[in-house]
Amino acid sequence: MLNWFLTGANKARIQDPEKIKRMYHSARVQSVTAMILGYGMYYVMRMTLGVAKKPMLEAGFTPTQLGMIGAAMLIAIAVGKFANGFIADHCNIKKIVPIGLLGAAIVNAILGFTDQYWVFLVLWFINGCFQSMGSAPCIVSLSQWFSKSQLATYYGVFSIAHYVGEGATYLGTSMIIIAFGWHAAFFVPGVACIVLAFIMYRFMRDRPETYGLPSANEFEGEVEQEKQEQEVSTKEAQMLVLRNPYVWILALASICLGISRYSISSWGVVFLQESKGLDLVTAGSIMALSPILGGVGSFLSGFISDKIFKSHHSVTTIVFGIIMLIGISGVCFSPAGAPHVTAAFVAIFGFGLGVILCFVGGLLAVDLCPRKATGAAMGVIGLTAYGGAALQDIVNGLLMDSAKVVTNGVTVYHFDTIMAFWIGSVTIMTLLIVPTLWAKKHKDSDEAA
Repeated sequence: MLNWFLTGANKARIQDPEKIKRMYHSARVQSVTAMILGYGMYYVMRMTLGVAKKPMLEAGFTPTQLGMIGAAMLIAIAVGKFANGFIADHCNIKKIVPIGLLGAAIVNAILGFTDQYWVFLVLWFINGCFQSMGSAPCIVSLSQWFSKSQLATYYGVFSIAHYVGEGATYLGTSMIIIAFGWHAAFFVPGVACIVLAFIMYRFMRDRPETYGLPSANEFEGEVEQEKQEQEVSTKEAQMLVLRNPYVWILALASICLGISRYSISSWGVVFLQESKGLDLVTAGSIMALSPILGGVGSFLSGFISDKIFKSHHSVTTIVFGIIMLIGISGVCFSPAGAPHVTAAFVAIFGFGLGVILCFVGGLLAVDLCPRKATGAAMGVIGLTAYGGAALQDIVNGLLMDSAKVVTNGVTVYHFDTIMAFWIGSVTIMTLLIVPTLWAKKHKDSDEAA
């Protein structure tokens, strides 16, 4: 049964150049579009909890319980991403990603009928197992269909999927909760994504060679790059990833990225409600600016780094880490009576995050590793990034519980320590990128040797 997931055998090479061009163009457009929409819906399946926190608190859940539920999913994603990254280097991606969406959708639909803490904890963990089947396999697919020189650009294009899903969650889920209650926010999108999973399977592709096409590097005329890629086996390439010290420095940075990114996406709405006094729809609308501007940042990330920073990706990452720091500080310290100011800083944070996510979230590590080990590189980064994401849910929940004050039956939450936690994570992440300024030189020296 497991053999069904493996990549297919190479077919006899097609000799007609025009047919090859047509097939490449069709496969690229259909596959990338399917991955953007499908992986975007992965995020809807994982982010509903962040928008529904306030009504769930009112329904009897505690901040600590919600933090543990969120952490359960993120722990599952962390471990699953590491495993699925290594597995994806050997598999037919067309069969992995849609199944992950289908499983997550079924779990969400079931959660629309329960309000029991332990049921949520277990099923949200299972949701995380399915969620881990998305990102790393998608990047493997991109590395199969686009040459090394194209990968940064199309990685940025694909990365808008995160923000398609986040924007749909902040706006759509808020409206569903207002209209039908928080249970419907899990059930309705879950049913929709069951259908979308089958559509995604229809339009995704296995690697080019299984259709009689040349590799992406060969198709684009990057013969020397393809020659280097073929000098090592997939297993050898994966071991090179594990032995690369800069990959592990990036892994540490990704822990901080996971903390800052998911602190805002998971706790940002309730933070604006409690700290800034905003209603759910206004808070959700402001937070929607983060994925919208993040999508713009991700889409432009390759262009910004290649054209403005002359392909010095580490420099790009440091600059936008500082922009993220300005944004998160502004969100934390903007006055309660100025939602437009808060919205502006959310937008700044989101744009910086959109660019950062492409590089710290995988591209810096992928760029330092052979194409055959793309999944392994993404797996290492995914493990630590979602480890940080899981950590933030536990820490934020405990900090919020410990800082609450009950006066005359009214509960008020204070966020001073939480804000320091958020700002500190962005600061450390940015500092950890500095050593990678020498990573490319180190790789080139190793290749020359």
